[in-house]
Amino acid sequence: MTLSFKSQLDNMDGIYDGLFKAAEKIYAELKKGEGLKFATSSNESGDDQIELDVIADEAFFETLSKDTYCRYVVSEERPDMVKTSDGPYSVALDPLDGSKSALIGIPSGAIFGVWKDAEEAKDFHGGNIISGGFFVFGMNLEVYFADGDKVYKGQFDNGAWTLFPVTSPMPSADVLAINGQMQKVWGKWLQEYVSDSVKATDGHKPYNMRWFASMVSDMKRMFLQGGLFAYPGADYKGYETGKLRLVYEAIPMAFLIHAMGGASTNGDMSLLEMPVDKLHQKVPVFIGDKDKIAALEAYKKKFA
Repeated sequence: MTLSFKSQLDNMDGIYDGLFKAAEKIYAELKKGEGLKFATSSNESGDDQIELDVIADEAFFETLSKDTYCRYVVSEERPDMVKTSDGPYSVALDPLDGSKSALIGIPSGAIFGVWKDAEEAKDFHGGNIISGGFFVFGMNLEVYFADGDKVYKGQFDNGAWTLFPVTSPMPSADVLAINGQMQKVWGKWLQEYVSDSVKATDGHKPYNMRWFASMVSDMKRMFLQGGLFAYPGADYKGYETGKLRLVYEAIPMAFLIHAMGGASTNGDMSLLEMPVDKLHQKVPVFIGDKDKIAALEAYKKKFA
């Protein structure tokens, strides 16, 4: 691997090196077709694992544990945070997002966030995160992330990473990424918001609806084209607060999109302002451009 990236943040280069090396290993396994069958285990949230979930988790732990500035590692696949050194930074991960999608060839990926001075669950809030983003395991190995207030995208090819700074603001598009089959059990306010968004009235073109059922794939499209990503809670057993985890899915993605000039909410407040009660806490997630987030919150207040 060749990674020439130099972080603007102190002593972060080793952590990035570990993240990128692990992503390369996971992508190589995926391209070989390794690990693409269900394991006999489930993760801390009760989700069924495929063998590649375990491979990915171990890959990140192996590389990150070698850096003396990485203090704790938190993973979707493990019940507790694991101490690896006395360094100042902690990394939280979804090591393989969209694993079931990978089984049928839809791009999967990994989500990561880096926090400073995080000693327990409550410290992994949006005020402490300093880096966040995701890898995409698709036709190519790609990365999209924010290093502090600077945003980058990149691709791995011929043994080397090429990273590009992203200085343009977040694009805007009338695209809604949401699982429409659950609409009957959404809150009334969200049903109305979506219904109004997809109506072709008064000469307005309705929103396009796109849904990969893979957060990294939906967020890649929003990063490049704009729109609104939504994974709400629902009046259905197991979905009351959605299925996405606050610490290692919602906050890192929100941090990246905020750095591009976008916004996020759980319906009431920014995801970056939410208190964290436990490492595997679930939360309704809405991420997109500021106007769409503001409109969404206005609908919820209207129907409160």
